[in-house]
Amino acid sequence: MAEGNSSKSSTLLCQVKKADANHRMDEATNLLRSKHFPSPCKVVYLGNVANTIISLLEHPETPTFTTPPSYNEQKWALETTSGQLKISIRSVSYWGLGLFNSSYLNIIKLEGPMNLRSRLIYDLVSSLPDKPWEFKHLSSAKRWMRKEFADIDEKVNQNNWQELVKYSNNRFIEVLELMKQTKEKVSKKVNLTDSNQYWNCERAKVSIASADFDLDLARGALADGNAPAIERAIARIEASLIEADPETGVHDSPIETNDLTKEIIVISDIGVTEDKVIEANVNTINQIDSISQEEVLPLIDLTTKTEEE
Repeated sequence: MAEGNSSKSSTLLCQVKKADANHRMDEATNLLRSKHFPSPCKVVYLGNVANTIISLLEHPETPTFTTPPSYNEQKWALETTSGQLKISIRSVSYWGLGLFNSSYLNIIKLEGPMNLRSRLIYDLVSSLPDKPWEFKHLSSAKRWMRKEFADIDEKVNQNNWQELVKYSNNRFIEVLELMKQTKEKVSKKVNLTDSNQYWNCERAKVSIASADFDLDLARGALADGNAPAIERAIARIEASLIEADPETGVHDSPIETNDLTKEIIVISDIGVTEDKVIEANVNTINQIDSISQEEVLPLIDLTTKTEEE
């Protein structure tokens, strides 16, 4: 059960909306494979929730089935890891008549830092078309929970999901507020600083306007629950503010045409103790004295016999 921020694990129950036969289990290793796997394997119906979770993990280990599917390809259990996050998912039927099981739920257990658990669930809820904590057959789900999880009911389960979503949402709100405050500070510095050889006030104001625009985009992405879009906007805001800041932004002034007529390379004479600087024209610095074309090199005829021979 998802507890406070100091908790090391979260247990979540969710409704599986649909499943297909696009995956297999390697019978030799119990590893999850695609439906095109050539070796002996079993058909697995992962379901939309498990399939989405695996696709959201950044660097997951190949999922391993701890409970392989049997005659019912939608009843199984698997586990995997992604960095510091460990994920286990169990698929069970909670409603049906006799041999005909029509409704399945997933039991998701996450172990690892709160920020990683929260971010995965934030992305999962944003990716699914329906709220995963809402069950198709609520009365049957309640009976199943009372039987399998004495400390979880539908309200507690919903709160567990929403706690994790809220945690990531609040972190994004804090970052956007920090970006707003930083933009205001940089804007004040820009208004109090005159342009110079390396920094241009007008270009800095354009960068400030760009940061403002991306702040609005980030707020819109936050309302949609689109975490990747929020992060991309935040990265652009940071880059714009660094460029606009008179202390960190460097804007090379346009080079006049007259300045291009003669480029000068300044070379420090390290071997001389006096403060001297040698200037060399770039057009002649690479010229090296070579042997004159008119100079004739002496040839030695080795075919002539010497007197001793």
